[in-house]
Amino acid sequence: MRFKKWTAALMCAALSSGALAACGDDEESAGGGNASTSAAPPAEDKTPKGDPIVVGAICSCSGAQAAVLSEIKEVNEAWAKSVNAKGGINGHPVKMIVKDDAGEPAKALAAAKELVEKDKVVAFVGMFSLAEAAWEKYVSGKGIPVVGGLSISPPFLSNPDWFPSGSNQVTATFGTMQSAKDAGKKSVGVLYCAESPVCAQLDPLAKGAAQVVGGLAYKSGKVSGSAPNYTAPCLSMKSAGVDALYAASNSSVVQRLINDCAKQGYKPLSIGSINTVGSDWFDNPNLEGAVSVSSNANYTDESVPGVKEYMDAIDQYVPGLREKDGYGSNYLQPWAGGKLFEAAAEAGKFTPKSTPEDIKAGLYQLKDETLDGLMSPTTFTKGKPTFVPCYFGTKIEGGKLVSTDGGKPKCLTPEQVKTLTAGLS
Repeated sequence: MRFKKWTAALMCAALSSGALAACGDDEESAGGGNASTSAAPPAEDKTPKGDPIVVGAICSCSGAQAAVLSEIKEVNEAWAKSVNAKGGINGHPVKMIVKDDAGEPAKALAAAKELVEKDKVVAFVGMFSLAEAAWEKYVSGKGIPVVGGLSISPPFLSNPDWFPSGSNQVTATFGTMQSAKDAGKKSVGVLYCAESPVCAQLDPLAKGAAQVVGGLAYKSGKVSGSAPNYTAPCLSMKSAGVDALYAASNSSVVQRLINDCAKQGYKPLSIGSINTVGSDWFDNPNLEGAVSVSSNANYTDESVPGVKEYMDAIDQYVPGLREKDGYGSNYLQPWAGGKLFEAAAEAGKFTPKSTPEDIKAGLYQLKDETLDGLMSPTTFTKGKPTFVPCYFGTKIEGGKLVSTDGGKPKCLTPEQVKTLTAGLS
């Protein structure tokens, strides 16, 4: 299938690029240190003892996407600390080992081999590597499952040993087109990044999704992040009657594009992926009403129990993260991967002696799992990749990111899934 090209294109466009910032050296975290003890009542020490359940993660924390991913590692570790503060997994401590590949394939493969061969991890949990293509086959060959994380990553669509903790990019792209139709729009325009030929692969995916939704005219074009202004593409979309615009580039480019369009008297509805939304969007009047689609629940919605637990843990173990400019929905995704492993551990009664096959067996026991609202109901089937057909909607309203549809996921029909995936195979 050609899913890999299209999803790689959207990953490239969705993540905001910025100045380089290192995560620091690779470290091992048992998650049960000083921070975790403060979470338990003084009179009761819940810190688990004995041999740990060892899991690993690979992040692209440093490198080209450091501006929005630099503290993914700390979120992985925050999950482990929160688990151990509650008594661990079935009474055993969890040990989370995180490696930073800086988005470089050679480093990514070396990190995967070290986690498997030296550290003896039983699973990769909360994966957020942008170089996953370099190590996917190696890890699968070893029988190690990958549990959640960056669910728009291509292997979550095609590899039965990759277990998503949110919806895939094909579903999210359909949701983006559907959100335009739900808003009463008649014509969708897609402007994708010109820097890489890979970005052009978004065009047929978005066009196909618009056709499956139905009732939408479609127009596309390219934009460069280094362009002095976006007058020409704005006027082109305006003259074509486009009333919903999907700018598939990084957060700053999207803002500049929308602002330039407004200067031309052109104010289409901004639609797109939650991954491109930055906190500075909320105060931009030209982005008021912008709608976006997310693989997981709205990362700012405290009414969702799973999100509230995440926010509380981040405030405790990674203080100040939620106030930083680069903070966004990306940070919820590795946490969701951790919660998926936690749910499987309870179902499968994991211990330090559990094998990768035991981990998979625990995941297969989950039925319509939502992780307290973090993801849409999901069930895994042995030997088959998992296609998650549901997505979450958000909207910028009154300077805040609010959930649409009451915070509940919207789902494609079986026929829509069949038509969309057949068109991309």
